[in-house]
Amino acid sequence: MLNYRFPERFTELLKNSNLSYEKIALSLDIKSKGTISKYANGKLKPDISTITKIADFFDVSPIWLIGFTDDKHYII
Repeated sequence: MLNYRFPERFTELLKNSNLSYEKIALSLDIKSKGTISKYANGKLKPDISTITKIADFFDVSPIWLIGFTDDKHYII
């Protein structure tokens, strides 16, 4: 069974980035910084294309981001 870990891992990336939610939202072409916050606190689940964009932006594996592996740079 999948251990869905996107909110905690996304939050980790946000904290380590030192970028504002607004800057990240603009970079990812996401409507608002509020959406970033909702992803981080688990109130909203991103679709697979958004997960891929986030993973690319932060240079991590999308598989790691959602919780399939503990290898941050796992290659699919």
